[in-house]
Amino acid sequence: MSEPLPFPAPRFTMEPEEVSEKDVTPGLVEMAMAVAKICSTRILLLLAVLISAPIWTYTVYEPTTYRIAAATAYAVVSVLPLVFLYVKRG
Repeated sequence: MSEPLPFPAPRFTMEPEEVSEKDVTPGLVEMAMAVAKICSTRILLLLAVLISAPIWTYTVYEPTTYRIAAATAYAVVSVLPLVFLYVKRG
């Protein structure tokens, strides 16, 4: 059986680019701020849904009036405003 040919290991280097002030336009800054707002809303909504999943699982596993009320209150107070922001911002 023949030996495989030795290949040099790939070298990935990334040189930092020089950015001048004329490259950073006000439109670019506004776009970055809009993207950050959209992403922050989506991440908050994701966290709220991930937290509400165990709450509702525990509530469905052993439903009592207080657990149902607490899970509903959590959904109304935390998840619904974030859904509203998500829909409003697109």
